[in-house]
Amino acid sequence: MKLSKNLRRMLRMLTLSGSFLASACAFTPAEKAPVVAQPKTLPQRNVTGFTEALACMDDLFLAFGKNNIVITSQGLPDATGEISTGTKEMLISAMSRMSVKSGALRFVDFDQQQFDVNALQQLVGFTDRFVVPNYYIRGAISQFDEGVVSEAAAGSVAFPDFDLGVSTDQVISVVAVDLNVGDLITRQIIPGLSANNLISVRRSGLSGDAGGQIRKAGLAFNLTFNNTEGLHSAVRSLIELSAIETMGKLTQVPYWRCLEIEQTNPAVVAEARDWFAAMGGRERISFIQRALRGLGLYTGSIDGTMNAELREAIGSYQASSGLLASGRIDFDLYQSLIAGDLALGREPDAEAPPARLEVASLRPERLLELDLTTVRGASPRYRPGEKLQVQLRPTTDAYAYCFYRDGTGSIARIFPNRFQDDARIAGGGFFAVPGPGVPFDIVPERAGVTEEIACIASREPIARARFLDGEDLAPLPAGSLDEVVASFRELDGRYLSEARLLVSVVR
Repeated sequence: MKLSKNLRRMLRMLTLSGSFLASACAFTPAEKAPVVAQPKTLPQRNVTGFTEALACMDDLFLAFGKNNIVITSQGLPDATGEISTGTKEMLISAMSRMSVKSGALRFVDFDQQQFDVNALQQLVGFTDRFVVPNYYIRGAISQFDEGVVSEAAAGSVAFPDFDLGVSTDQVISVVAVDLNVGDLITRQIIPGLSANNLISVRRSGLSGDAGGQIRKAGLAFNLTFNNTEGLHSAVRSLIELSAIETMGKLTQVPYWRCLEIEQTNPAVVAEARDWFAAMGGRERISFIQRALRGLGLYTGSIDGTMNAELREAIGSYQASSGLLASGRIDFDLYQSLIAGDLALGREPDAEAPPARLEVASLRPERLLELDLTTVRGASPRYRPGEKLQVQLRPTTDAYAYCFYRDGTGSIARIFPNRFQDDARIAGGGFFAVPGPGVPFDIVPERAGVTEEIACIASREPIARARFLDGEDLAPLPAGSLDEVVASFRELDGRYLSEARLLVSVVR
């Protein structure tokens, strides 16, 4: 039996209709919804692009002996109003991953909105288990430029009874996170301890459609492929990157190694140079002593004092590292050491509690270090008759006392003096001796000799000490600067920091 063309088309439509009806009858029953709702995949550990970098930072903290740095944060709000995600938890996770072995960072869940800093005294008063944070982190998702790049392409082919189309598109958005570190008590943001990083998020898609015409009834088949990079995952990566950068700057460890940034990068060199310049004289010596002892080149004590064994160890390291074997501490030596695998620290005591702040000060007292330099650097060369000005830089407010040995061996007290009679100087900045407008000068007179300046700094004023009772700017009955410094060391109950400066007087 031969069917007509029209009848065959009608049978095809009936067959298609029956297929649609069968599909409708195959809908999932409501009672199976709880089963359908069960997850079909196992949970996986979150591994980001900075997982290894965070572990690397943990190793650096351990090597440099960094631990018990107490930090808090209110979280990082979305200043753009477009992205809602748990930034505070992401930050806490990053801090935790950087502190597994080192115990470097301790996060205190202290909400500044619930408790004002002014109430910390009372808060600590009724619980001895509360750890007052040293620093706080503030920041935000500061930028979200959606659709910075938006591109699309499409094509189609049409036939009398059939058509086919394909399209693809790409949308790129930019997300940025800003982080800053502040002193919790003073609420001052610490200059230089910031991070500003951004990431591009790409969304791409591929879609195809096909359509067939059966007289006046049309059927369309659509298939879409989308590849969307997670926006929240991008924010997590930004927070981890920024946490590495800010904590690396705060602790002054070479964090760029964990980010696979070359040591010769100009920005890295500039930052390392700033760290070196900010270190006090004793702090530099102690760092070199720990580093060279970790390398097996130095066996002496870590006391921040230069000695013959240390000079020999420095010269040996410099010679083997392609540096000028001068036996002196300079930036090239420091940069070379932090670029290598150091063993500066020691295993943290797992039983020791986190460092707690004294109630009176609400934060640990900064280590007092004193640095001496001149406008010509820390190893200056002067000609006879040229005026010499010394610059003191303590790490914290201190009382300073300076003595000068000239080319004849005569020793005089140059600070405090009759024109600058207040021994107290502010921390963090440079203090000049003699200062601007002070009517006396330090002038080397003999060529071919080495003159020396020694300064002692204390957190408390020193009223009674040998060589302080004599007249200023006049010869003292001291045989050497070592004798002068020893007279200060004889005082009990005082923390003293010493710094010395050699001045070469050339022809």
